[in-house]
Amino acid sequence: LAPPALLDLDRTMRQFERLAGHVPVGAPWLAPRARRLDARTLESWLRGIRAGRTARDLFALVARASWGCEPGELSLLHALHYVHACGGFSPMLDTAAGAQREHFVAGAHTLAERLAAELGDRVLLGAPALRVEWRRPEGVTVHTPRGELAARRAVLAVPPALRRTIGFAPALPPRHQQLAQRWPQGVLGKVYAVYDRPFWRAGGLSGQALVDVGPVSSTFDVTRDRYGPGILLGFVGGDHARAFFGLPPAERRRAALGLFRALFGPRADRVVAYTDHCWGAEPFCGGGPTAAVPPGAWTRYGPWLASPVGPLHWAGAETVGRWGGFMDGAVRSGERAAVEVRAAL
Repeated sequence: LAPPALLDLDRTMRQFERLAGHVPVGAPWLAPRARRLDARTLESWLRGIRAGRTARDLFALVARASWGCEPGELSLLHALHYVHACGGFSPMLDTAAGAQREHFVAGAHTLAERLAAELGDRVLLGAPALRVEWRRPEGVTVHTPRGELAARRAVLAVPPALRRTIGFAPALPPRHQQLAQRWPQGVLGKVYAVYDRPFWRAGGLSGQALVDVGPVSSTFDVTRDRYGPGILLGFVGGDHARAFFGLPPAERRRAALGLFRALFGPRADRVVAYTDHCWGAEPFCGGGPTAAVPPGAWTRYGPWLASPVGPLHWAGAETVGRWGGFMDGAVRSGERAAVEVRAAL
């Protein structure tokens, strides 16, 4: 990047982080001028401070990879809170010492599988909650395809947008119903290209890239070890994901590998295996891995995001302050919900 572009990018990021520092983690609706911040999109703020093209492009990449949306779809207050809850851009995005440093070699689902193995038959797989009957002050019956479960309290750890896919009797209070309608998931997916070896390393390349032309927005080297096959991962989000995952499989493969070729050279054509997946295709995900909160939602419905309803408690990465949207935040939300339930019993 040219020095003027770097200076503008640094100015924009510093200005954003200064503003984010005034947003209370876990309670962004209490921020100074919260309604004004929540009425704007991230894009309108960038244009308002006259951010240059490079800065706007980089923020668009962050929006696509982090929230699965475009800057014009996202509440400025949500973006500020999300980044502040991570401690800033560096901890949030850094692959060396930040949140992007580690990944599950065999997939994140292995964590759930191993926990389930320790708990034994107390964990019911393939039993999604279809209907939840609840009574005040206590008493919950959860209906699943595998039968009914009765308890004094229940913790629902689902994305806010998917709360409306569960039938509640009686119905949830209006604020909670409308929260679920106004807390959408983004659109995000991944592409994987497998090679006989990580050929890009021989050329001194890291395998990491940021791309503003799509379809892939960012790439990472996720090779398991130095002796195994080379694996490139690419994130596809926002408008790029909507277009990309609307293509036939062969065209998606051609587009993704064409970008890898442009980034890492013709050797990228010699792929051993390729696969891609959109999280929106998962019935219990609903889009990306975290919410793309639009303007107005936080100040109108934020206080009820994790607020219990009778014997019903809420958990999940969206319901926590620190590291919301990450697995760390999901664990914190579970701990918070457990404390709530224990105090209520």
